[in-house]
Amino acid sequence: MNIVMRNASVANEQLARAEQVSLKTAPMPANGAARPVLGLRPHSAPETRRHSPNYPTLTALFEAASFQRHCQPDSTILLHGESADALYQIVSGTVRCCMISAEGNRQIPCFSTRKGFIGITEQDHWHFTAEAVDHVVINVLPRSVLERELKHSAPLQEEIRAYVDALIENRDTQLLTLVSTKASERVFRFLRDFAAKRPSGDFIALPMCRRDIADHLGLSVETVSRAFSNLKRSGRIDLATCEKYRITSLTG
Repeated sequence: MNIVMRNASVANEQLARAEQVSLKTAPMPANGAARPVLGLRPHSAPETRRHSPNYPTLTALFEAASFQRHCQPDSTILLHGESADALYQIVSGTVRCCMISAEGNRQIPCFSTRKGFIGITEQDHWHFTAEAVDHVVINVLPRSVLERELKHSAPLQEEIRAYVDALIENRDTQLLTLVSTKASERVFRFLRDFAAKRPSGDFIALPMCRRDIADHLGLSVETVSRAFSNLKRSGRIDLATCEKYRITSLTG
């Protein structure tokens, strides 16, 4: 289990380095605006305790021993450098996981959505910051509870291992995309994957702004905007507004 957790951290670091290389080659915004730097933790809405039976699965463990938090848009869920003392399960909303490079550029390794988990790690302190993109509801499980249950539950160990394996595979896929595809294709794959989790045929409202997408894909905001225009012109997506789209063709 220790090796699996460390592999997840290594995958995150590799992805961050690849994004940093992409950011160095991306043009700066025309208006000279700097990329935002994370600040202090804003206040979140009051927390509500939850109680339910305990079962040997991660979801059931959250049902039994977690409490619920409501986080307003752009509020901080966990902060880089703070004690890694909890595991988070997203009930609704979208969370961006951010890192800051040595040059001060923000990088977003991933966005997490409903049913996703944040904070599976063996590090003592968070190596990233997680923020609410929109209104987010999360369940918070104390790390001490998870570690106690892992000692006695083989099914729970297997579930954690499978989740980390899938996380590493997704990171590898994203790393390959960052280093081997052009801007328009990066944006299209992001939109395609985001749409895959939602009903087909309907216009999908993106909760994140284009700067978030740019920092996720290692591009500038201007490049992302041009990619949207190119994808619409080529008939691969349809845009109702700058934030609402639908996939119209899976081929170029």
